[in-house]
Amino acid sequence: MSEAETLGSDIVRIQREARFADISIEAWGERLTRLIEAQSEVLGDVQVHDLRQVGTAAGGSNGTLLFSTTYATAAGPVDRQMVLRFLPVKGLFHDYDVAVQFNLQKALHAAGLPVPAQIWLDEGGEYLVRPGYVMAMVAGEGPPMTWMTSGVIADASPARRRQMTKSYVHSLAKIHAMDWKAAGLGWMERRAAGVRPIERETNWYWDALIWSGSARHIEMLSPVKEWLIANEPVGAKTVLCHGDANLGNYLFEDDAVSAVVDWEMSFLGAPECDLSFLLVGDAILQSDAPWPEGALTYDEMKAEYETASGHPLRDWDYYCLFTAYRIAIINVLAMNHFPPEVLAAFMPVLEKGPDLCLERARALGVAIPAQ
Repeated sequence: MSEAETLGSDIVRIQREARFADISIEAWGERLTRLIEAQSEVLGDVQVHDLRQVGTAAGGSNGTLLFSTTYATAAGPVDRQMVLRFLPVKGLFHDYDVAVQFNLQKALHAAGLPVPAQIWLDEGGEYLVRPGYVMAMVAGEGPPMTWMTSGVIADASPARRRQMTKSYVHSLAKIHAMDWKAAGLGWMERRAAGVRPIERETNWYWDALIWSGSARHIEMLSPVKEWLIANEPVGAKTVLCHGDANLGNYLFEDDAVSAVVDWEMSFLGAPECDLSFLLVGDAILQSDAPWPEGALTYDEMKAEYETASGHPLRDWDYYCLFTAYRIAIINVLAMNHFPPEVLAAFMPVLEKGPDLCLERARALGVAIPAQ
């Protein structure tokens, strides 16, 4: 296993430990049983079994458990596989709302996007203790964070890699084509202070950075924040952005995307925001990895997206800096998220986020004070 693969799997493992704290799988089984028994359509005994954590994909900001359940209804017995998502005991971000996540994903599923059906919401944690929700499980496998060197894409043939990365791009085009106003998602325009989409999202992440209390990074990234707001492109197409468009959040079955998961970071922005997320994220975690033969290169992904969507990508350097700003702040939040005894091992890669952001900012002429 390469150093990047080891680091990626360790990051996922420690993130999960922070989400679960000392709550056992058995305790979660009892909580889920209570939640399912409380549903009006459920009759008789409820069985919850085969509880397990997700595999090697990124895992998102919430806690996640896979499980199977059987119960009776008036229409007959039900035996199905489901997914539990719950508010983490120790969160990465300053702002969580499981009801917002549940209702957003419900709207996306209803609009025909490849998003799992949402089943039950426990907004106040009445049954789950933690606020959470249950959704349907969708068949498919997600790559790990180090998708170039391990997992479902790396293990595939060159032809299959090409098909999977094409399907990833086409999924983004489908997400961006959604009429978010018709789907009732206008409330997302109030996500943070600001008039324009990138201004709002820049401010949302700035609020997260202030919440982190990292004075050094607040001073370091302040010029980037101001420049992004002052230079937001005029006339950009406003679309629903997945927000966390790393390949680990795209499940594949038969070389096609079967589901898009982890919508906690979604926002209204420009198509370029999602397209640049994979490029910038890979530059931090696996910049030295050899490119997997057959997989679309970043330039090919951009060209494929333009063909699939009919939307020419513009102001690419600006949006790459915006993405680098977001990831830099995510990395700073992770510095507070990891326990001190293991943080030292992760600091080199976590520091890459702010460093890459400043490097891109300087290349665009942003005045960055000497560190």
